[in-house]
Amino acid sequence: MKLNARKIEILKEVIGRFIKKAEPVSSQAIVEYCDLDLSSATIRKEMAELEEMGYLMHPHVSAGRIPSDKGYRFFVDNFVKDSNKIDIHCPGNIPSIDIKVEKDMELETILQLSSQQLAKITNYLAMIVAPAIYQSKFKHVEVLKFYDDNFLLVLITDTGRVFKGSFTIEGAYNSLDLQSVSNILNSHFRDKNIASIDFKEMNISESYAYLRPLIKKIIEVIESCAQENILYNRIFVHGAASVLNQPEFIDLKKIQRILSVIENEYLLMKLLLNLSIDDEFIVKIGSEIFEDGPDDLSLVASRYKIYGHSTGTVGVMGPKRMDYYKVINVLTIFIENLKKIF
Repeated sequence: MKLNARKIEILKEVIGRFIKKAEPVSSQAIVEYCDLDLSSATIRKEMAELEEMGYLMHPHVSAGRIPSDKGYRFFVDNFVKDSNKIDIHCPGNIPSIDIKVEKDMELETILQLSSQQLAKITNYLAMIVAPAIYQSKFKHVEVLKFYDDNFLLVLITDTGRVFKGSFTIEGAYNSLDLQSVSNILNSHFRDKNIASIDFKEMNISESYAYLRPLIKKIIEVIESCAQENILYNRIFVHGAASVLNQPEFIDLKKIQRILSVIENEYLLMKLLLNLSIDDEFIVKIGSEIFEDGPDDLSLVASRYKIYGHSTGTVGVMGPKRMDYYKVINVLTIFIENLKKIF
């Protein structure tokens, strides 16, 4: 059997109605509400064949059918991603980020408020991963001594992110030495990408030659934030209750499985950080999201940039029945507004 034009149109109508109503769609409903000029018997036959092909499912004793993961994937790839997205300059009835940004407000505060707003707009789970520290630019560093050979590095980036790393090194370094090291690092690396910092490129005068082991150790600590991105990153998550309020999530075991995912911020951040950056938007449906986990959810995510170089990820997770077209349009506006805020 081939997925011909008639089957494609019926599949599109079934998915569209299921997204709106959250109820299995019958052939009679397609006849009544869709202008296909086909009999109920013909549509019923086509729907049965779509089920055989794996695009539709027949839940329990219902007379209607619902989309399968394969059906949603076809719908997203052929009708959502290829459609003309909303004009970011004419957003229509899609609200923008409505938060008050103060001059001295930190990046993480802005992202936290933004995730709350995104959850409110979509009525789904909203997730924003802050730009990775190693993708930011070096702004300022301080080196502090705890006791004996134990030190603390405090690095501030151009996005306002703060990275702290402790380390141990032998040597009788006093407060003046630490200030000298901070001055050398700040003058040499300020406004440079943290990912490109390299000790070999440093030209340290002979008068400070005794500080080279300390400077090299500090750079190694800074480089570690790139190797352990998840440990040093932040994710802001809001809207868990909105997801669980969806009509398809009424089974207690299903709710428990979903809660185990949406309450695990480490898992969510790992999921978003592992997304490919080749596509403008990533859409994962059901079992495509987790190898071992609930298959009742879908994810729409994209990268965003601030200051033209620091990249974070924003995502919306909801039921497979989510309005993919609306969510992608909301994220398009949201990302554009986020860039304007910064």
